Amino acid sequence: MPRTLTVLFRRDPRRDHWHDAVAYQGFQMFWPDGRAMAVGIEGFCRHGQRLLGLGRQMAGLPERLIELVCHPLAGVEEPLTRSPGSRVRRLFLERSGSHGRLHFLDGTPTAIDFDLARDEPAVLDWIGLHALGDGQRQWLDLVARTVESASPPARGAKSHSSIEVGSPGSLHSS
Repeated sequence: MPRTLTVLFRRDPRRDHWHDAVAYQGFQMFWPDGRAMAVGIEGFCRHGQRLLGLGRQMAGLPERLIELVCHPLAGVEEPLTRSPGSRVRRLFLERSGSHGRLHFLDGTPTAIDFDLARDEPAVLDWIGLHALGDGQRQWLDLVARTVESASPPARGAKSHSSIEVGSPGSLHSS
């Protein structure tokens, strides 16, 4: 069953950096109500930006609400998830101890590393890390699309209910 997470991505050039020979564009991630999201992701390489459609989704704006949909799969052989108007990328999450790293289809590890001790439980549930045992792998299709119907609230605005299924900032299954 697909799991959806809505994130306010805010471009942050202060977080731009290089690692080895790879350039990363910096971003801050917030819940839709403006609260900072506890996740260890500070930037995305060119491939990560394309994967999430950040260039296209941001459309030159300093921040944008983006809905991330994780479609867990029984295996790599399942048909690719269809989402008209959105890019779909096949990845796998592999758990090692308290960490889960995303890998591209060909097995190349990304810089995206989820940590049970650092990242918010809602984010870890969305990606499925809690459900994996050490050494296990979960294939998934990832879809990113702009949330057009809602404008982001002012920074520091109070959150409305985050337990209602489908409410901004909540994790929900589609």
